[in-house]
Amino acid sequence: MDAKGKVKSSKRNPAQQWLEGVPYEVAFWRSYYANRKRRRELMSWSQYGQPCRLDNFDIDAFISGCSEEDPVILDVGCALSYAFGDIIAGRQRKIHYVDALAPFYNRILKRYGIPRPPIRFGMVESLSAEFGLSGATFIHIRNALDHCADPVKGIIQALMCLRVGGVLYLNHFDNEADREAYRGFHQFNITEEDGKLLIWNLHLEKYFIDDIVAPFARVETSMTEQGRVVAVITKTAELPDRLENAYATAASLALMSMDIVEYFHSVPRAIGYQMLRLYCTVGHRFVRRLPYFLQRRLKWAFRRFM
Repeated sequence: MDAKGKVKSSKRNPAQQWLEGVPYEVAFWRSYYANRKRRRELMSWSQYGQPCRLDNFDIDAFISGCSEEDPVILDVGCALSYAFGDIIAGRQRKIHYVDALAPFYNRILKRYGIPRPPIRFGMVESLSAEFGLSGATFIHIRNALDHCADPVKGIIQALMCLRVGGVLYLNHFDNEADREAYRGFHQFNITEEDGKLLIWNLHLEKYFIDDIVAPFARVETSMTEQGRVVAVITKTAELPDRLENAYATAASLALMSMDIVEYFHSVPRAIGYQMLRLYCTVGHRFVRRLPYFLQRRLKWAFRRFM
């Protein structure tokens, strides 16, 4: 995708790179939920069934001011945290929980009998194929946009799904990929620079989102006291067809499917993927038993010697 504000690029295959992050992410959640104590902790942190509270944005006022009786609200890249409260503007709302790893997460929910709504499969890079155009009122993405294969395209797709006046709300750790040593899904950093929302990666690709979406959206970026990056992106006009349309989305999905077929058609890659899956599974189970300060030291070592 052509993007105003792009500084530097490098050749790589985003779909295959994302695919190699799947074992790490699935192993993370499986190891976390395998421990009964940590499972209880996660449930206590969950905001399901509680009032929705968002950093630097009054969602109650926004939803109260909407004309729709039942606004379409998406929690994209939700994983298993259920960190998005579903009581908004005084009553419980239907939330569409969406994640690219939904099949894996739903198995975990079923295995441990966790009383939470099932998660619907969906990739942010093709969100309009799942939810259509201009029908959503509010899209929430927390700690997930930086995990996808193409976060800039993910923002465009989210804006395609929103009606004019709808809001895409982003809340992410500052420069998380750099802190996580670019392991697993952590391939993109999200930060604020000179008041603008910036996405960048290890290959020195830089995208200033304010410049990219200026013709059809307004971006308000801020930092929380805890150092998290919050961006409230309000759709102000319909997106031009030349930027992204249903045909382009379908073509992108077809190409991604072929990338995956190509990847697993290679015997060394297929074996490597399964070995990576085993390594991540065993590694996560081992690391979870270490004190937190040792976990931090291991991450530091990865960053220093990668």
